[in-house]
Amino acid sequence: MRALIIILVLVFSLQSLSKADDISEFEIEGISIGDSLLNYFSKEEILKQIEHNKYMYHYLNDEFGEVYKSDGLSKYKFISFFVRPKDKDFIIYGITGTMPHVDQISECHDQMIEIANEFSTLFKNAKKNESSYNHRVDESGRSKVKEIWFILKSQSKARIVCMDFEENLRIKNNWIDGLDITLQTKDVTKWFASPKN
Repeated sequence: MRALIIILVLVFSLQSLSKADDISEFEIEGISIGDSLLNYFSKEEILKQIEHNKYMYHYLNDEFGEVYKSDGLSKYKFISFFVRPKDKDFIIYGITGTMPHVDQISECHDQMIEIANEFSTLFKNAKKNESSYNHRVDESGRSKVKEIWFILKSQSKARIVCMDFEENLRIKNNWIDGLDITLQTKDVTKWFASPKN
């Protein structure tokens, strides 16, 4: 487990500290915010996935859509991207890498703390927020989220989160309990904060 933590931390530690406020300087599986998703998917596949995944964001408008990638990855189970459906270049505004912890969510919490300590060193001027809450997709209140946010001067955000879904819901939807590392621009942050019109 220690080796996995070191790999995760090194993904971010090797980036330039002088550019730590520029979220696009960081990569997950070699992909950064500001890249075009067309480098990895066809336009048809992007639009198909956005349509398929929109039920998860029914409470929001359609300014952004989410696309998943699971093939050819070395460190993560899958990664996901937020792009604007009407953008002909499908520029990436948010990216998340996910690692599963189905059996031992406590291991996820330990990993989250270690990565957060590294981020605290890396993002010296960022505002740090921590919270725990029930996941909004589970009306029963049995799906739990624990997260740490780093808010940069640019209003971009880095997020470390552990998700522990209620077991039946997780199996039904083929979801994963585990660790997410997210990088997102202020545009995606505003989108999540805005109610659907």
